[in-house]
Amino acid sequence: MEEKAYAKINIGLRVGKRRADGYHEIATYMALTDLHDSIEGEIETSDEFSCVIEGNDGYIGGGTDLMEKAARAFSSLSGITFSIHLKIEKRIPAGAGLGGGSSDAAAVLRMLSSHFNTPRSVMREAAEMTGSDVPFFASGLRCAYATGRGEKLREASIPEGLSVMIIVPEYRVSTKNAYEALDEKDREDAVLPPLPFTGVPDKASFPNDFESVYTGPVPSFRASGPSYVSLSGSGSSWFALYSSDDSFEFEKSEYCAIYSSSFIISG
Repeated sequence: MEEKAYAKINIGLRVGKRRADGYHEIATYMALTDLHDSIEGEIETSDEFSCVIEGNDGYIGGGTDLMEKAARAFSSLSGITFSIHLKIEKRIPAGAGLGGGSSDAAAVLRMLSSHFNTPRSVMREAAEMTGSDVPFFASGLRCAYATGRGEKLREASIPEGLSVMIIVPEYRVSTKNAYEALDEKDREDAVLPPLPFTGVPDKASFPNDFESVYTGPVPSFRASGPSYVSLSGSGSSWFALYSSDDSFEFEKSEYCAIYSSSFIISG
């Protein structure tokens, strides 16, 4: 079985106060782009659970991969024991706020759900157990307004006629540290207005709260028309939305990769 695990960007990201359970209320629009990892999986029913992953060692640093965490959650919830062998070709940079690990985990859940023909509720609950962004990637939605800790989703439409460019620095952000830094600031409630149907979103209406605590390099750019430039997630990647009729260029100094991308609007 093969799955593509698409990267996301956050168009606006408001972060509320820390909840009693340790999570934060958020409000964000998550949208899929065509930057993706490719995952192959072989699944067999077995007496004991096992998960082997090839191609991801350099990204997890010896820790437990979210793909394995997702597979274990699926096994526990479904009552099915199996062995799964995964091969991944990584393209989404790790630690960049593009949701690569969460998207990979959701791709594994889609594989398992299809293979065992389990109720969709099993995949949805396993996604929530795995991570806050995983429910979006498992939902099948291309763009969604996400609230709660990210698990409450309402389908949204991507503004028409926009191109996407993503730039990733060598600098990396600790999500945990970024949230702790935000907790030291007074903030408004986590809420965002509806996305516009066409045109570039207004940055004042769709801010990313993590930019106020970001300490890495901020990209310079040249644009022939209106543009929306924002941190994605807690960072460290930045992206630009601009009219497909206009030109846009990031200056690459201090950055290790630039991706000219597009939204996933079907499929």
